[in-house]
Amino acid sequence: MQYLDWVAIVLFLVTWIGIEPMMAIGWPRRANSLLLDMMRVRKAWMREVLTRDNNFIGDAAILGHTINSASFFGSANLIVIVGMSSALFMEPSIGVEAGIIGKFTAMGPIWLFQCKVVLVMATLLRGLSDFIWAVRQINYCLAAIGASPSREEQRDIEAWAEALTLVVNPALRSFSVGVRSYYFTVAAALWFLGPAAFIIATISCVGLLVWRQSWSDTARGVMAIRKLLDTPPTPDVVMPVPEAVEITQSETLGA
Repeated sequence: MQYLDWVAIVLFLVTWIGIEPMMAIGWPRRANSLLLDMMRVRKAWMREVLTRDNNFIGDAAILGHTINSASFFGSANLIVIVGMSSALFMEPSIGVEAGIIGKFTAMGPIWLFQCKVVLVMATLLRGLSDFIWAVRQINYCLAAIGASPSREEQRDIEAWAEALTLVVNPALRSFSVGVRSYYFTVAAALWFLGPAAFIIATISCVGLLVWRQSWSDTARGVMAIRKLLDTPPTPDVVMPVPEAVEITQSETLGA
């Protein structure tokens, strides 16, 4: 393994493991962090769940769609993991004679090629774990929302909204972490092209994630929604009622 390979793998592991905790504390420190703004938006969502009259049907449909998406992505991860695992049990002579695999292994020993395969599988496994955990947590969310009191019962809206938010936020965050794992899977796969491509892909991956979390149009839109939620409501403005116009019988007949 070359010196540049070690630099590439250390950079990748530091960013891959560290980016989620850094985003959780609001890095980069800007007013518009998509992750933190969405936490505020979800709390407002849970407050609306407790006050609206549609009996949670729409909210259950939204969470059910998220469960289906997480299940789809998890199944895709599992299929790719099983497919790539065959490369780990391949005889070196077969790998060298297998065309494109032989070209990759010619760049280094067979164990280095296997390390690259393991790294791609590790990113997919982490994503699979997050998707599975997201599905389980969303099921807990559905149960918690179903157990919340009706409008006719005595309840503390703020306390219930806070409690539901503590269940919903980790569930949807796990789904987002699973989706973000695909970025690092692409970066890890480019290690097959050499350490330089691996380093460039890792830096590009982190830069793209940071931009989308803080400077993208979606981040600015969610920030605008969060500011609207934080703005105290203004009193209702009573519109003046127009004076009634008396219509005489002659006018009516004339019309």
